Amino acid sequence: MKVKENISVSVFSIILLLVLTGNGIFTIGTLGVFAQNADSPKNVPRTVLVELFIRGGCLTCPTAEFCLEDLAWEYGTSKFILVQEHLWGDGYDTTETNARYNWYVGDSKKGTPDVFINGLTKRLQGLACDCVEGNYECYKDAIDEELTRPSLLELSAIKTPHPNPLPQGEREEKEESPQGEREKEREDNQVVEEAKGEGKEGELVEEKVLNIIIEGTVKNISDIPLKDLAVCGMLGKEGDASGLYNYIQDIFPFQNIPTLLPGGTFSFKFVPEISLAPESEIDGEEDVLHLVIFVQNLKTKEVLQALYIE
Repeated sequence: MKVKENISVSVFSIILLLVLTGNGIFTIGTLGVFAQNADSPKNVPRTVLVELFIRGGCLTCPTAEFCLEDLAWEYGTSKFILVQEHLWGDGYDTTETNARYNWYVGDSKKGTPDVFINGLTKRLQGLACDCVEGNYECYKDAIDEELTRPSLLELSAIKTPHPNPLPQGEREEKEESPQGEREKEREDNQVVEEAKGEGKEGELVEEKVLNIIIEGTVKNISDIPLKDLAVCGMLGKEGDASGLYNYIQDIFPFQNIPTLLPGGTFSFKFVPEISLAPESEIDGEEDVLHLVIFVQNLKTKEVLQALYIE
């Protein structure tokens, strides 16, 4: 009789366990039965940000440009974002691109081409070999390795274009970024623009300026607190010549993110301004602009997630 009772209890226990498992209340693992967390971390694909620092007259830069641009087309912006940052007074560099390179390198060896994959996660200076195929595979392997790493963050943003210039001071003042002083440069540019705007009859000619508001959120989808983070962004243009694929013209100041607890979010807003080329200079076509937002650890200088804004 006791044997029958034990068998009945065992059968009932097994049935109950199967029912609970089917409802997702429990999961069976190799070490036993564990309660399933309904708020388990989301699986968000990682987008790799590759920064290619180059300069005009560099003999080996075109090889790096060719390989990375080819990979950019192959992967698409949902997996891999390529930005090109010019250096050292080559006509396409900016104060911010030079300052960002110095922020990365410090007293280390400098030279172009210099590739940073997700910030200082991986640096590839110079070329791996003399052949194009070898460098292509080298860059591809490094990108693929980063794509396999799980993302700790979910990054979302939208842009709203404004055809008319925003009032002076509309851009929010943020803590100064390591990427250089911006305010004095804006004031100097304003003086130059006002001087350029004087027509022959003394009339003021308004410069064509594009104002864009970028708003978004950063969410911690991991199960650990994240600190020392900041959200940043870049605005680039596209040209026909070599080295002008998404070449950066504006780098936004870092916006520091307080310690982000699991499930926590941080909201940000950027208001970049960029002068557009006169239509007569570009055969009636509009400038092709690229907007990139990314989250970076200010201590390790690792980029944790990036987003290309269509």
